[in-house]
Amino acid sequence: MGSKHEAPGFFRLSKDEEAVINELAACMSKKAPSPGMEAAFDYVGRVIARRRFGYASEWRQLASWTEQDWDRWLSATSPR
Repeated sequence: MGSKHEAPGFFRLSKDEEAVINELAACMSKKAPSPGMEAAFDYVGRVIARRRFGYASEWRQLASWTEQDWDRWLSATSPR
């Protein structure tokens, strides 16, 4: 058993999950804070959780997003 400070495996990010979050964060760093940013992280978290329960189709789509896809999504969710 690991140290008492070690997180359960379910909450550790895999390398591909971390890569998606890093790409989202890089895109977000170029924008002013907005509610769409919080929504984006919530969305990624829900997709990761569903992937871990066996629902991987949405994850496969999300994992293929580029910075331009994230930018487009964030722009669509930001107030004008």
